[in-house]
Amino acid sequence: MRAEDLLRWVESRRAAEARERLETRNAGPSSSAAIQSALALVDLTGRLHGWPPPEDPVTLREDALAREPWARVRANFGKP
Repeated sequence: MRAEDLLRWVESRRAAEARERLETRNAGPSSSAAIQSALALVDLTGRLHGWPPPEDPVTLREDALAREPWARVRANFGKP
């Protein structure tokens, strides 16, 4: 294979990739592809960590910190 042939092939592949990106961008997001990706992630999580996944201690701590001010507000207004 000559270098010119290889260079022409690479340039045509780059042009095709650019055209595919443009077409994808113009078509917009695919809801069915998004759902398939989400389900694949759920399946992967289940296989790796079991289902339901274990609670993240950092998230639990952050959630508790976010609830504290609201608990004070509710207490000040007499809500349980």
